[in-house]
Amino acid sequence: MVYTYSVSELCTRIQDRIAGDVRLHDVWARGELSNVVNHSSGHRYFTLKDSEAQISCVMFRNHAADLDFALRDGMNVRVFGDVGFYKARGDVQLQVRLISPDTGIGRSAMELEVIRRRLAAEGLFAPERKRHLPKYPERIGIVTSLDGAALRDVVRSLGRYPARIVLSPATVQGDAAAQSMILALRALRGRADVIILCRGGGSAEDLSPFNDEHLARAIAECDAPVISAVGHEVDVTIADLVADARASTPTAAARLAVPDVEEIRLRLRNLEDRMTWAIDSQLERIRSRLDYLGRGVEARQMYALLDRRKIRLRDLSRRLLDAEISILDSRERRLELSRARLDSASPLALLSRGYTMVVGPSGVVCRAADLSRGEDIRLVFSDGEACCRVHGIRIKSTRGGLD
Repeated sequence: MVYTYSVSELCTRIQDRIAGDVRLHDVWARGELSNVVNHSSGHRYFTLKDSEAQISCVMFRNHAADLDFALRDGMNVRVFGDVGFYKARGDVQLQVRLISPDTGIGRSAMELEVIRRRLAAEGLFAPERKRHLPKYPERIGIVTSLDGAALRDVVRSLGRYPARIVLSPATVQGDAAAQSMILALRALRGRADVIILCRGGGSAEDLSPFNDEHLARAIAECDAPVISAVGHEVDVTIADLVADARASTPTAAARLAVPDVEEIRLRLRNLEDRMTWAIDSQLERIRSRLDYLGRGVEARQMYALLDRRKIRLRDLSRRLLDAEISILDSRERRLELSRARLDSASPLALLSRGYTMVVGPSGVVCRAADLSRGEDIRLVFSDGEACCRVHGIRIKSTRGGLD
């Protein structure tokens, strides 16, 4: 029959085995520090690592009190202590009693410093290169894991701000994380007014993809401003340095990306109050001006105004009378000229020059052929007329003689 251990029993056996192995007591180890935590209780927690492995370490308060230097990520150290097993979490850890600095800085810290210097020399960290965040973005791009709490924090913090969220999912931890985030950033080209690159806190190893040089260049090449929100306040990555803005958490990044809706409402209410006050003040000034003008018009001013109107009326009357006389004179001259023209064309004018007009029973006789023998006619002169009877008629022939 196979015996089945409970978890507690299994962990107890592991703890006993490690505790009974003299090779795991009073050991020296050297490596690079990471994930250093100086706890308020006085304990020190950190990870000791090299290029191939790592182990969790704890230095309890009674031993940490003798430290004469500060523990920092990237520092090379030598430690002395015992390998133990923390049963409550099932963790193997090195319980450090002594620690001393080793020569030089750690390999990871050295590589990171080389990248920092190279990018700084190219101006990727320069403040003048960083772009201003849009005041009222309409499209907000988010690059993060679909499964992480960072996405929920960002969406919740954006709240009711009326912007379209464009999600470009990426892996944010592990060996493939840097390339995944690069592709996600490129996928947002032309689709976002501001981009939030974020993940929650984690160990130095968890955040290492955000120190990738290629990711830093992809952030710099984005066509929209990028807000980096990686880890917590104490964690500063290369992505934070090259981004246009940095936030301590994804929640803070969301608040940084958009204006506060309540603040906008308050500002609009203040503007409305100021406009109302300005309009009321202007109306009051106009009313006061009208009242002043109404009181300022006295009787003598009214009489002076009336006198000016009378003078203008007399002037207009005189000009109207002059115009009437001028028109009458002009028309009288035209009438005299027309009369003269009519007189010159009148038959009476011809009679005054010695001509005579013959009038028969049917009216004025213009041709001899219109007369009849024995017919009574009248000869009209300029000073009278004579009654005559036709005794004979001679008509001019076509040959020029009289018949």
